[in-house]
Amino acid sequence: MSILRKDVLEQAKGIGKADIVIGIPSFQNAKTIAGVVKAAGEGATAHLPGLKVVLVDSDGRSTDGTRDIVRRVILPKGAEMIVTLYKGPSGKGSALRTIFEIADILDARACILLDADSYSITPDWIQLLGEPILSGSYGFVAPHYLRDKHDATITNNLVYPLNRALYGAGVRQPIGGDFGLSGGLVKTLAHQRIWESETDVNRFGVDIWMTTTAINEGFRVCQASLGAKVHDAKDPAIHLGPMFKQVVGTMLDLMRRYEGRWKTAWGSGAVEILGGFHYVEVEKTKISLPELAKRFRNGLKECKEIWQLTIPQDSYSRVMELAHADMEKFHFSMDLWARLVYDFAVAYNFAETDREKILDALLPLFFGRTLSFTLECKNMSAERADDLVEDVAGVFERAKPYLMMRWDKASTKRVD
Repeated sequence: MSILRKDVLEQAKGIGKADIVIGIPSFQNAKTIAGVVKAAGEGATAHLPGLKVVLVDSDGRSTDGTRDIVRRVILPKGAEMIVTLYKGPSGKGSALRTIFEIADILDARACILLDADSYSITPDWIQLLGEPILSGSYGFVAPHYLRDKHDATITNNLVYPLNRALYGAGVRQPIGGDFGLSGGLVKTLAHQRIWESETDVNRFGVDIWMTTTAINEGFRVCQASLGAKVHDAKDPAIHLGPMFKQVVGTMLDLMRRYEGRWKTAWGSGAVEILGGFHYVEVEKTKISLPELAKRFRNGLKECKEIWQLTIPQDSYSRVMELAHADMEKFHFSMDLWARLVYDFAVAYNFAETDREKILDALLPLFFGRTLSFTLECKNMSAERADDLVEDVAGVFERAKPYLMMRWDKASTKRVD
């Protein structure tokens, strides 16, 4: 049964087929959506001439006029537009599910996904994300951005290092927001059983789910160099919200599904970056060090019980020592962080403790590691700070035997 609204289903059937679907999940994006839609239309005309393009705005009931703004944008001749409210739980994943279904009905050769809050998108992005798919060389194109060293803290300190260590693919921005997908991958994602129940894939977990699925289901993966990423960045110490738990919870859920894959993946391989790459100045992201310290230290009080159940004694003692560290000299080591993440991955998948509480207890530790990372790269250039992220990923890879030991021990205990 289709999740599409009747009028949208009829519109899609009336269009028939498309070479490319450009999907934009939106919610309250009146400030930026026109620029994104215009860049998408101009990019398709300039770089992918002669192909049938359908732009889809899948909106989450915006009240700021987002949908009306999209409708007013004049697309190049021959391009079609579908503007719809998505059905299902509120969240980005539900918006993408609608886009996937439309692309599937249209039997699109390629689907390009774009963030609606981007200030930096250019028409070239359509070529960079679409051509590798249309050429038949790749099934999934991830973005490769230049970002401020204080932006993307979840990616830098957790998502990228963990995903690379698990599956051996160095996709630098696995939750970046702008992607290219083959028609085959769209069909794979559109027909997953996971949509039948409400999960974090309906929300912010969708990007890491999509990337991890592409890596593990045999689709050839590359990265597109898109230049600077400028969007509505927020201070992670204050505005992290539910995103952390939805992304990380999805990653840890996928470890059960792809256990056979990550247990046989050792080391990592480079994932090709297409397009020119060079460092440039990017917009600075503000980050509150006192707030990070406060949230870490609050965890020492609020999460102590779960930490004691989850973390081995030697690591627990090291965490408690950090409670008394002066902020300017605060150092949360990479090796301790990697082990803690693996401890929580095991607890999330095997412990009897409520999964939501386990993620809640990991969050203050993340704030502590983010504080340390921010201090470590305080006087570094963007290029050197990115090297530091690579160092973190390397530590996660080297600590993987620890994960294997803890995982297998917990698995055996559960069987017993």
